[in-house]
Amino acid sequence: MEAAINIQYFLNEREDGLRLYPLEGLLPIGQALSVNTSHLVISLISRNSANGNLILLQRRLAEPQMRLLLTLLQSPSYSPHEILYASLFCSYQGLLEGLFFSRDLPGEEWQSTIEEKRGLLQSAHKSGTWKRDLKPLYNALSKLRDILRPFGLGICVSASGAAYALISLPFIENEARD
Repeated sequence: MEAAINIQYFLNEREDGLRLYPLEGLLPIGQALSVNTSHLVISLISRNSANGNLILLQRRLAEPQMRLLLTLLQSPSYSPHEILYASLFCSYQGLLEGLFFSRDLPGEEWQSTIEEKRGLLQSAHKSGTWKRDLKPLYNALSKLRDILRPFGLGICVSASGAAYALISLPFIENEARD
């Protein structure tokens, strides 16, 4: 899926589920992450490309990884377990509506899924089944980490262990992009 894409196609896609994330402090200056929620594609783009090639790197994601990435991008420095976990179980449309379409009143389905999963994880914590119940989240995060690595991004757990965050990978690793 790596290829230079015609700039006009890129600009037209903005109306079809394309979102731009500058991720200042995480990506080099002049670069941003473009996410196409309709086609499940992420692209590392140059925001000031002199040669006309906006896309530096591009990958297609499986839906579970896109769900997690979108949730992480909404709050890159602190995404709690229950929010990430809920993103795997809400319908994709419900997730998109909850994340993007009503900032003041998040989607009803998204909110109810978060509450349901929060309760489930609280019960799992009390009964000692936390790790087992979070296995789908851990597996999807592991796959997403592998996808994000060539983009110069990583995912780390917070010091408290209650949330995840996007991080910039060391410069040496950024140089090893595909």
